[in-house]
Amino acid sequence: MLKLYHMWTSTCSKKVRLALAEKNLEWESRAMSTNPAPETLEPWYLKINPNAVVPSLDHDGRIIIESCVILEYLDDVFPDPPLRPADHVDRATMRVWLDRSESVVHRNINILSHNRFMATALGGMTLEQKLAMANRHPKVGMRTERLRRYREGVSAEEEQLAESLLAELMDEMEATLGTQSWLAGAGFSLADIAITPFIERFKVNRLAALIDWSKRPAVGDWWRRITARPSYEKGMALHMAAAPARC
Repeated sequence: MLKLYHMWTSTCSKKVRLALAEKNLEWESRAMSTNPAPETLEPWYLKINPNAVVPSLDHDGRIIIESCVILEYLDDVFPDPPLRPADHVDRATMRVWLDRSESVVHRNINILSHNRFMATALGGMTLEQKLAMANRHPKVGMRTERLRRYREGVSAEEEQLAESLLAELMDEMEATLGTQSWLAGAGFSLADIAITPFIERFKVNRLAALIDWSKRPAVGDWWRRITARPSYEKGMALHMAAAPARC
């Protein structure tokens, strides 16, 4: 039995749901609430995931956390159809894209989402309430960053750098997809899955320059093929994801 603790709007949750859909696996949904505060901060969930984020996968009572780790776990345990390249160099390239999905894309879209959506989403809370919520976070790095953002917001300079770093990555995607069909070689893989939710998030954040396919036609062609896959609508669950999530 697979149970997924997730949020419908979470980009990292979407990665895992895409993989589950590609493999046509049945799973139990445990969608986490964000109101009035994230359910991920509750003591019972911290026993499952001490990082207080989604997704977390429960497979017959054994817990796997971190979205990219979950992706590889699913391919280990349910190898058909395979979502990792057979070629070892291509598989290493896939893992580079998995890393970039977090260290570059997730990190920077999170910065850009704050002023655009999160500040509004938390608009009904006083500063004291937001600081109290941030102080509940168990991890010092995330706790410190949230406290800073709630007090100061995200500066224009931070936003400009974040968008520049995302544009740089999109240019790398264009160069890669100009020479091969998929990010990690000739076949669709976890590399493509890991990046997919963030392209949709660019649209939600109205980052028009990043999704102007006239400037990056190879990425545009890749995106059309991604969205045509049966797993896209099922895994992204866009009908359930009307607003950005906190994770």
